[in-house]
Amino acid sequence: MGGWLERTFKLRERGTNARAEFRAGTATFLTMAYILLLNAEILGKPHTGLEPTDVVIGTAVSSALGSFIVGYFANLPFGLAPGLGLSAYLSYGLIKGKGIPWEGALTSAFLTGAIMTVLAVTHMSNLAMRFIPVTIKIATVIGMGLLLTFIGMQTIDLVVAASDDSLVKLGPLDRPELWISLGGLLLQATLTHHQIRGGVVIGIMVVTLIMWAITNQWPTRIVELPIEKSPAFKEATRFDLISDDPGVYTPGVLAFLLVGVFDVSGVMFGLAHLAGLHREEDNGHVTVPKSEWVFFAAGVSTMVAAVLGCSPIIVHIESAAGIKEGGRTGLTACVVSGWFLMSLFFAPLLGSIPQEATAPVVILIGASMMGQASEIDWKQMRIAVPAFLTLSVMPFTFSIPNGIAFGLASNLILHFTCRKWFADEPDNDDVDYESLQASNGGPVLNQSAATISYGTAENQTPSPKMPRSQSSASFEGFMRSPTLVLRKEAYSGPRMQL
Repeated sequence: MGGWLERTFKLRERGTNARAEFRAGTATFLTMAYILLLNAEILGKPHTGLEPTDVVIGTAVSSALGSFIVGYFANLPFGLAPGLGLSAYLSYGLIKGKGIPWEGALTSAFLTGAIMTVLAVTHMSNLAMRFIPVTIKIATVIGMGLLLTFIGMQTIDLVVAASDDSLVKLGPLDRPELWISLGGLLLQATLTHHQIRGGVVIGIMVVTLIMWAITNQWPTRIVELPIEKSPAFKEATRFDLISDDPGVYTPGVLAFLLVGVFDVSGVMFGLAHLAGLHREEDNGHVTVPKSEWVFFAAGVSTMVAAVLGCSPIIVHIESAAGIKEGGRTGLTACVVSGWFLMSLFFAPLLGSIPQEATAPVVILIGASMMGQASEIDWKQMRIAVPAFLTLSVMPFTFSIPNGIAFGLASNLILHFTCRKWFADEPDNDDVDYESLQASNGGPVLNQSAATISYGTAENQTPSPKMPRSQSSASFEGFMRSPTLVLRKEAYSGPRMQL
């Protein structure tokens, strides 16, 4: 068994083992388990003709399928499940807002999955990864961290809604649940600092037991057979509705597709960067190996989800919990898949895990993702503004695709407005400091001329204006991008060596 796992998932090559991957998969699932109940609340009756229990079944099956495909075929530690934002759009935007029959809304989701599958099979999905500049990708990681933190703080009521003037404010501090949750955050941070194995899972279990004790809300049931309860379960998709009036359903399909593609590509890159699994190609593009399988998994599982009464499937940012726990291979995702299948029988037990136990993990992940801010050259406005819009719009609008859209639009405009238009204009081309690592025969920078020539930099004191990367060796050269161009010119003057 161990030999098969090693050959399939390359555990040693990525510096992990089966035990660590199991812990990571368990941590990811525990932070994603809320989707089973919340998705049922959003998509169950009275919003659709499905019983909430049926939605739980559809959520578990489609999530298990998507996670398994990503784990086994792409060997990536990502968990897939329905996106709550897409669930809300399907329920409140299409069904309630536009009066579309729920069967038609789910059929729109099915078509979205089919299109995404075709994009993956034809490798056109890789264009999404190449289309997004590296700076926007890095800002996406930071924005995801801020969004996760905001979600976690809202969950424990540390941040609550306020008046129209301030929108949010500090929540009441006299709630013991809040302090228990914050204590869980500090416990997990301490265990993580000391590299205690299973620290995230330990933190969740400790807070869960405390919350069960003080609220006296112990789980009354542990096992329940997954039984289909509503006849409407077999009528979730109806293509005749779309064929009769395609104009009504086309906007929904396009919205699902655009949000899905940007969401999957952005979250996938952020998680791959967090795990050190991204790859830089010779042409400077930063990609995720076998990313087409991630789009394929999202597409196929979305079609299955629609048939079972669920919204489109995306890569969940909660997968960062497993990565933080040490997950580096697809075995983590396969463990997540197994837990989702088991959840069909243990839904009562998993549903009793309080949000106060999982919210600290979300906040801790958000904190760990802030370190990528040092990878952005904040002194260059052409780079800083798109990056800032990307990372700030995400938490403020509660949407990852919104942040990417604002970042891409501003990056495109500033690419033209900030370029060198006149021959005598000072040369302010963006210089990729991250690629200027001191190495034998490596590039050497002349600061005054902002040009690069080749030489040797050994035992030199780094310039305080050009800090060395704090990342691991796997992140070296990460900042290369088509939007960050290095110019090699002959220069005979003095050189500042790194």
